[in-house]
Amino acid sequence: MSPPPALLSDDSLELRGLLAELGRRYHAAGWLMGTSGNLSARLPVTDRDPGERVLVTASGRHKGRLGTGDFVIVDLDGAVVAAGPNARPSAETSLHTAVYRRVPEATVALHVHTVASTLLAPDLPGDSGAVGHAEFRDIEMIKGLDLWRSDARAALPLFANHAHVPDIAADVERYYARERDVPSFVIRGHGITAWGDSPFTADRHLEVTEFLCRVALARR
Repeated sequence: MSPPPALLSDDSLELRGLLAELGRRYHAAGWLMGTSGNLSARLPVTDRDPGERVLVTASGRHKGRLGTGDFVIVDLDGAVVAAGPNARPSAETSLHTAVYRRVPEATVALHVHTVASTLLAPDLPGDSGAVGHAEFRDIEMIKGLDLWRSDARAALPLFANHAHVPDIAADVERYYARERDVPSFVIRGHGITAWGDSPFTADRHLEVTEFLCRVALARR
């Protein structure tokens, strides 16, 4: 029998507090209802622990009432390294580790379930990792995705919503091995994942992506 994971140390306490605050804000906005979604941060590599580690909200926890124990720490393969009391990772943790493996500059990743992104479900081909795109041009807000050229376009990836979440993560990882233009994606009928090189940037990318999902619905 494998030994139980270590307890969370105070080293991650500040990050846990930051993610808990984001959880409260997104729950109040209606983006993390019914214990859905998850929020994560890449932990700094130290001499004491040289491996890549990810702090992520635990499965089944109410995101509007996150406490400091409602988290787990996993490696980039998703194996639990440390955890709060009775805490375990959700299947969606694989979405976060896929991002961190393919996007070295990502330090925070945010996965939410908004109404607009859930409804953004065009007929999409099913023969590639990124099963389609929602394209946006001549919209000021795409600058918030760090697309500054006057002729810039945001091609937001739309992935199929497989019942087995690691299959979605595999699609995501294959896609971002080739493409890195847009720091977010939508899973059809499911929600948004966005990331950045800081909590501020990840939050901005998430809000802009949600705005674009609303624009796409309004255009219909």
